Amino acid sequence: MNPPLPPEIRVEPGRQGIRYLLPPRETGPLKFVAVFFIGFGCLFGGFALFWILGVLGVVLPGTPGPANVAFALFGLPFLAAGLGIVGLGFFALCGRCEIEVQAGELLARERGGPFRWTRRIPLKDIRRFTLAADAVRVNDQPVKSGPMSDVGVLSAEVGAGKPRLVVLGYPRAWVEALAARLNADIVELTGAAPLPTTVTQLDPATGRGIASGDRFDPPAKTSITISQMAGGIVAVVPPQGARGTRGLLAFALIWLVFVSLVGTVFAIAPESTKRRRNQSKAIPAVVIGAFGLIGVGMLTAAVNQMRRKASLRASRDELIILQQSLFGTKTFKRSSGQLAAIRVGDSGIVVNNVPLEELQVHGTDGKKHGFFTNLTNDELHWLATHLRHATGVGEAPGESFEPPKLA
Repeated sequence: MNPPLPPEIRVEPGRQGIRYLLPPRETGPLKFVAVFFIGFGCLFGGFALFWILGVLGVVLPGTPGPANVAFALFGLPFLAAGLGIVGLGFFALCGRCEIEVQAGELLARERGGPFRWTRRIPLKDIRRFTLAADAVRVNDQPVKSGPMSDVGVLSAEVGAGKPRLVVLGYPRAWVEALAARLNADIVELTGAAPLPTTVTQLDPATGRGIASGDRFDPPAKTSITISQMAGGIVAVVPPQGARGTRGLLAFALIWLVFVSLVGTVFAIAPESTKRRRNQSKAIPAVVIGAFGLIGVGMLTAAVNQMRRKASLRASRDELIILQQSLFGTKTFKRSSGQLAAIRVGDSGIVVNNVPLEELQVHGTDGKKHGFFTNLTNDELHWLATHLRHATGVGEAPGESFEPPKLA
């Protein structure tokens, strides 16, 4: 039997599967912001379009040459940016979502005026769904009143890749019901076991998201090993290589190459040019050297993240986390009586506009300790599940839960 859906969500047969049609979003005061975005995007894109047509001789007199074509190409990114801003405004003003489950993929399509945005997610890659509440924030604080206070976001986790957005901007109850229906459809189409759904709630102490839910299956392509021992588990987190730097290694190398090029150009410039630009050679040298030191610092941090490794030992008596890096060894040790919670939460670090999660150990003294921002979300949840069950954190007093068996 299919899980029930709110009456506002229409169900109809699609070309190759089932389609779910959601109504336009109730964005409240955000509609006024959307109108501003549409107007600003029209002005921005209109200026870029006038620039392109002008240098090509369409709206201004003149015969275009190769240089004019080059200048016209220069305006294309600005035209695309303007159209993107207009599209964002339409999605916020009158946008609605359509989701279609086909034989081999999940399609999530946004419609807003003349704009379309389709996201394709292969069914075989989906490992679980994640439902996040309190998704709308102002000044990093969740909105607590109005139509935006109960907005949910549903995403699909696809192994080591970034979570793929499925639907956002609708009441959490709708999103939760839709997640259950999509799960049932995928089970019917693929014959696989039902996908787990992780619910991300708000931590009242920090105001940041925390994820709950057990995950016993090891993530695909993980290098972490977890093995049973008498009364608990031992986990080994090997060096993660370039993947663990989250792009810092590439950024540091690009930074150093750029600084080197600038320094080389200045060094080989004619002596008369140097004097004309700046009478003192020391000032440019100091500035270039300072930027070079910044790049060296980023490169050192990236190499440290690449080589960092850890081992964990968890039992009903204690939790020990031993971390080794270029700068030494750190040991975290707590008895089971000093542990209040082990879970995955927001680290407060954002890379490329993506917040990084971490393994969080909360003590009975109210302090929080974070580890392993260089691991994937799947690996963090998998590790947290086994640590919770090995230490017994979160169980009722006197309850004895047998730790999950590892393959």
